[in-house]
Amino acid sequence: MKKYFSIGEMSKLHNISIETLRHYDRVGILKPEYINEKTGYRYYSTQSFITIDLIKKCKAIGLSLEEIKEIKNDYTSLDSILNIIKNQKHIIDKKIVELNNIKKSIQNLESSISEALDVGINKFFIKYNKERKLKKYTYTRRYTEEFEIQLRKSLREIEKEYNCSDVKIAFETSYDGIVKQNELIYTKAMLELDYNVLINEEDIVTLKEGNYLTFYFDDNFYDNKKYYYNVIEYIKNNNIDVIGEFYEIYEMTRVSSNGEVKSLAKIEILLK
Repeated sequence: MKKYFSIGEMSKLHNISIETLRHYDRVGILKPEYINEKTGYRYYSTQSFITIDLIKKCKAIGLSLEEIKEIKNDYTSLDSILNIIKNQKHIIDKKIVELNNIKKSIQNLESSISEALDVGINKFFIKYNKERKLKKYTYTRRYTEEFEIQLRKSLREIEKEYNCSDVKIAFETSYDGIVKQNELIYTKAMLELDYNVLINEEDIVTLKEGNYLTFYFDDNFYDNKKYYYNVIEYIKNNNIDVIGEFYEIYEMTRVSSNGEVKSLAKIEILLK
């Protein structure tokens, strides 16, 4: 005599919740052998064990319930099954690339925050940087609505063209402007992209290799001018020879629930 198992017994035997078994019934991938008309109880046979094994195997490789249903409906065609598996492999390969990019973004941010905390916020240190290539951003009138709108358009284009959303915003500011004119003059706006992104040569700004006097601050970016004065004072007091312009690079900007903005950023300038 054939043995039947209640939905509760099936749940315990296969470590699947009762609600999941009911859902499998609703979507048509695991029907009970019969349902008691009086009680509404579902009963399964050992044949259902094989179906559950198939479902678990398919879920282990990430197939959806619809794909599992397709395999069940066309179970005699190995070609059909192979096509589904190949498609799933392609999807997983794309996800691996996405996850690796996410991991790299996390590592970069972790490294920046750790460095800032290790050396100290509002502390000076010398950092050696390899040559860096940043994408030129043509609109430089900072602190305007137009700047923010144009910046978002550029970030959107980068995300579409390069599939890259890990972008740092950077600025070149005039050394003479702050020293001689007491004015913070932005001469270039730039976007620092992932190192693997290829950029057209005409769109590149190159930051030279070398030792940079570096200074982290964590504040509202509207208040950044005072930090340039700190850097200038430190350069004068320590008779430091510098080359070129300042670079202001933003590692992370965040906003509180009440709208207060803070940015972790660094100011750096190349040493002679």
